[in-house]
Amino acid sequence: MHPYGLSPLDFSELDNFFKEFDFSEDEAHTREYLGMVQESAYCQQIIIHEASSISDEDLFGFVALSITHEDVDNVPGLLVEFIYVKPKYRKKIAEFADTQYSYIILDYIIEVALKLQKQVAINHVYLVPVNEKVRALYLDYGFVNIPSSGKNENEDFMVFNLLDEDPVLM
Repeated sequence: MHPYGLSPLDFSELDNFFKEFDFSEDEAHTREYLGMVQESAYCQQIIIHEASSISDEDLFGFVALSITHEDVDNVPGLLVEFIYVKPKYRKKIAEFADTQYSYIILDYIIEVALKLQKQVAINHVYLVPVNEKVRALYLDYGFVNIPSSGKNENEDFMVFNLLDEDPVLM
């Protein structure tokens, strides 16, 4: 068992969950996007998964996930709509896991994708990084850039391949 917990939230838990966060330290464009993430969660278009330390039940972040079949070259996959790590935990190592908090969430996303892969036809995890610093973190984790895949030049998707070989993207 992991010393941290990540789990999907039921629609009925969203109000209380979002009250646990103070987004005032985040940039304006991040707060604006968080509003869209919350709205999508309330409309049940995405699923929010909370992330917390089990030992002290401290909430350190969340991830918003959905399944996509048309966003990236019509190749189905798990779409990471948003990853949020509280400011005090960003770039920090979680002592209970000996890795960065953001990597704990990324590990969980891959675990979810692998479980889903056994039930639905997905072989990829997709995301769009919010900036180049975050893109470097995802590259380090094992995601690959997909040039010219976004809606505009600043919005290229990245992919984590769940297959050993991927004839579609190679």
